[in-house]
Amino acid sequence: MHISYDVFAWNTNHYQDKAPVRKCARAWQMVHEERSPKAVLLVHGFSGYPGEVIRPGLDLYDAGFDCFAPRLPGHGTSGDDFLASKAEDWIGTIYDAYAHLSKSYASVYLVGHSMGGAIATIIADAFAAQRLALLAPALLIPSIPVWKIRIVRHFVKRLKVAWKSDPEYHFYYEGDKDDDEFLGSEYWSYTFPSAVWELEKVRRQAVACLDHLGADTLVISGGLDKTVPQAASRLVLEKAKGKNKHLHIPAASHLMPYDKDLPAQNKAMESVVSWLV
Repeated sequence: MHISYDVFAWNTNHYQDKAPVRKCARAWQMVHEERSPKAVLLVHGFSGYPGEVIRPGLDLYDAGFDCFAPRLPGHGTSGDDFLASKAEDWIGTIYDAYAHLSKSYASVYLVGHSMGGAIATIIADAFAAQRLALLAPALLIPSIPVWKIRIVRHFVKRLKVAWKSDPEYHFYYEGDKDDDEFLGSEYWSYTFPSAVWELEKVRRQAVACLDHLGADTLVISGGLDKTVPQAASRLVLEKAKGKNKHLHIPAASHLMPYDKDLPAQNKAMESVVSWLV
């Protein structure tokens, strides 16, 4: 695997995590020996980590792109860091990464998964990026009771929820054997009302950007996605500017970059590559 974890510190001006970064959550890059003129910035999702988007990175690297995946502040470290980081830290880190990469590459495209898709939408609009690929972008999240979160976040830090590791998922990252269990105990075993409110702030800003987003945009939805509905993809498809395409994969879940259904995962990744090439 042509991967390096010696990456530029794009989060310098944003929240600084107190807990150590888990091995699977390290920011990474895949850069050709002879630098490509085109780069792709990959953005992971809410409570996720850069290791989750290695699969699209591998495919895009093989297609000739240099690829970069920053780690959003508060992610891949601890639940306390997650609570301390804010929407502006997450968006700002990707903003700074894009600004930095645009100085070295003729073109910088974006690929975003879930909340990462919402952030990628914001950044593509800010920098007038030419191409954008969104995997189950968090532009609509019906399961979030916004009015309740708005109130509860002032009184409740975290709510316990059921979670257990699923061995059917195949991850592509280089990590420690207990990464999944550790992050599950810190992040996915709880609902964090204040963090969900920050996600809602990202979502709203991304939707507002659609009115003037000029990037040619591919948006992919999954038939088994219980988090983001197809209606989110229709928001992208109906935007006024750019060439826009919606691909629906009936067998795909929300976790497309490492979906349990390998044919669905492959279809999503192949579509991203063909869109950006």
